[in-house]
Amino acid sequence: MKKAATFSFIFSTIWIVSILFVLSESFARFFMVASDTWQHVVSVTLPNITSTTLILVGGTMLISGILGVSSAYFVVTFEFKFRRWIRFLLYLPLAIPPYIFAYVLTYFIGYTGWLQTTLRSFNIFEPQWFEWNSLFIAMMVFSLTLYPYVYISTKSFLEKFMGNYVETARTLGSRSTGIFFKIALPLAMSAFIGGMVLVALEVLGDYGTVVYLNVPTFSIAIFRSWFALRDFDSALRLSGILLIIVFVILIIEHFLRKNTKQVMPANIRPLKRKQLKGFKHIALVTYFITLLFVALGLPLLHLISWAMQTFNRIYWNDFGSQLFNTMFLGLVVTFSIVIIGFVIGNYTRLKHSPWSIVVSKITLLGYSIPGSVMAILVLFAFITLSRQFNLALTAGLGMLIYGLIIRYLGLGYQNIEWGFKKIGLKNNEISQTLGKTYLQGLFQIEVPLLKSSFLAAFALVFIDVIKELPLTLNLRPFNYHTLATQVYQYAGDERLFEAAIPSLAIILISMVFLYPVIVSVNKED
Repeated sequence: MKKAATFSFIFSTIWIVSILFVLSESFARFFMVASDTWQHVVSVTLPNITSTTLILVGGTMLISGILGVSSAYFVVTFEFKFRRWIRFLLYLPLAIPPYIFAYVLTYFIGYTGWLQTTLRSFNIFEPQWFEWNSLFIAMMVFSLTLYPYVYISTKSFLEKFMGNYVETARTLGSRSTGIFFKIALPLAMSAFIGGMVLVALEVLGDYGTVVYLNVPTFSIAIFRSWFALRDFDSALRLSGILLIIVFVILIIEHFLRKNTKQVMPANIRPLKRKQLKGFKHIALVTYFITLLFVALGLPLLHLISWAMQTFNRIYWNDFGSQLFNTMFLGLVVTFSIVIIGFVIGNYTRLKHSPWSIVVSKITLLGYSIPGSVMAILVLFAFITLSRQFNLALTAGLGMLIYGLIIRYLGLGYQNIEWGFKKIGLKNNEISQTLGKTYLQGLFQIEVPLLKSSFLAAFALVFIDVIKELPLTLNLRPFNYHTLATQVYQYAGDERLFEAAIPSLAIILISMVFLYPVIVSVNKED
């Protein structure tokens, strides 16, 4: 056990020091003399992007929170037609990248889109109806693709712990509305807050959606400072401010969840779902069908239609290369994260020390850093190392792979750490009493028990990696395309129809990998 702990400690320390080195680049800029451009950014750009970013994050959290928690409550509490299919389909919008949904939605509501075309065919058309606000469209895009984060966390919690409370409330004559606001929402508040924070972090890290809809946010400002103005100093300073916003969100989440006291029943009993009839049944089924059509059916129907029209215009050799690059990058990064997460998770459970807590928290920190910020931090860290050691470290895929590992290590580590907590050390201790070493017990007994945690970590990380856009755009080698970067390039050239096939490939791959995760968290039936 001592050798395993020592190896894990050395590995974890090296990894954490590398992450801290990357993060230090941004904050170090605030102690240096600012450029003339930075003064302009502070007086003109910063107030606008700050207010817009906060409004976008706040609005998305509100809408996705309502969609996610209401859907979770209805699915857990009521029995209605198509429920088994609906509870499964509600996960799938998570497989659709927001920037792809933005392409579809803007076309749908545009002049040549299905909505206006249909209204004109019935002589129902008022131009002022379609003066859409890009900020509002961005909120809807993010809400419809990210609400599953809230739905997953809230649904899982309510299924496990709400049965006793709801049954008691029903016997006392409480109605469904009262049960929701007085029991379900307070009970699942901690899980609800966790899902909302994930939504906020995804919005802060997005680039493809906001740049296409022309919504001025920190991500766009960082990119423009970096590429258009060639002002790396301003880009790093903006990254530092965005990191401060992220840290504030995480601190608020910590205190909110800390102050959320929950009393769990000693004897947990399953909830008996209430059968809906009449108008309420029709209204609930209509709600879910509408939500799923807009969030899932609408983008898929458009993309399939576009794919059929452009099938013969696609360069299939290039598509094959992009598919290979996407799968290779996803598999290398994901396997690396699972291995690193396993080693660090093993260390933090063996050593309950202040350093192990620091290692755990910093490992989780990477997932909260937006992709645009991570890209610029990793690039400057590699440039610094290249100058110090006279090496060409900024060439090749190494920098991109390293950036993706830091970015998504927290997501994989969280699942593996939770798996370690569930199995504890008792199995390994028993194996040691039977003559096995710690490592033999770890690999022969505990690793098989961690199979579901490894699977969840692998699937979730892989999905996020193949959808990742800003980090891949900025750290990839010259002329290196993935499916995501190709979709972005097509959209930038106003060739939305040609973007359909690579977009469908991303969605299909994501759905395939999302399926085992859905199965693992959907066990009540």
